[in-house]
Amino acid sequence: MSAPTGRPRLVATDLDGTLLGPDGLLSDRTATALQAIAAAGVVVVFATGRPPMVAGREIAAAGSGVQYGVMANGTIVCTLPDERVLHTVRFDATLALDAVRTLRAHDAELGFALATDAGFTAETGFHERMPVQSGGGTVSDVLEGHERAVEALKLIAFHPRRGAHELMRLLPAVLGDHLRVTHMGADAVEIAPAGADKGIGLAWLCTHLDIAADDVMVFGDEVNDLPMFAVARHRVAVANANPVVRDAADEVTASNADDGVAVVLERLLRDR
Repeated sequence: MSAPTGRPRLVATDLDGTLLGPDGLLSDRTATALQAIAAAGVVVVFATGRPPMVAGREIAAAGSGVQYGVMANGTIVCTLPDERVLHTVRFDATLALDAVRTLRAHDAELGFALATDAGFTAETGFHERMPVQSGGGTVSDVLEGHERAVEALKLIAFHPRRGAHELMRLLPAVLGDHLRVTHMGADAVEIAPAGADKGIGLAWLCTHLDIAADDVMVFGDEVNDLPMFAVARHRVAVANANPVVRDAADEVTASNADDGVAVVLERLLRDR
């Protein structure tokens, strides 16, 4: 595993499990490293399963250290911190609602969380699975309140007895080719339209900014980061990453508990 030569023009990093510590917070050291690399002229991108409205604290903590987001696993590309949307992959609300009904008919134990332009609802078990406790109440039926929704923003499924990786194997055959199932960084999976992932979103942003793949460095820890590994010159996994992700990386840095992303960014700043 070799370190890159020369500083990239763009750095994209996952949040939960990668940039953020085990406590779900952005450390002062990492925030400082992000701001320094951005001040040196490198474009910094948050590439995360979270939609923008669930990353406000992290965006604020980064300050001038982040300029763009590939959010909601690539379905939203936006500027940060103002969250001006540049590109979206449309997720029709009817498609999301039908997916819930289809999965419930297949396995009544599945639980769901759903965000649409009509609001957000979550069933029991969702909040406890999140890397950062989001609080909020629960509903008995996630479909409540979305009757007039037009656009879905995020659909999450979880199971009391089956982990995220098992759901990733089982659910695609139930949903069909028009939807895809990805890991979201917690013990749950995200269901999104086919043609949406972090790699596709990052590739769109690089084209928009006229930045070649050879000038991109990415950081990740989970399998939903692998699509963006495929579009970058240099791929870095944190030490706590899924073994599959570590195997796909060009470099393994320190864990998220030890500011692994900052370690690499500080090296880039020293090297040039």
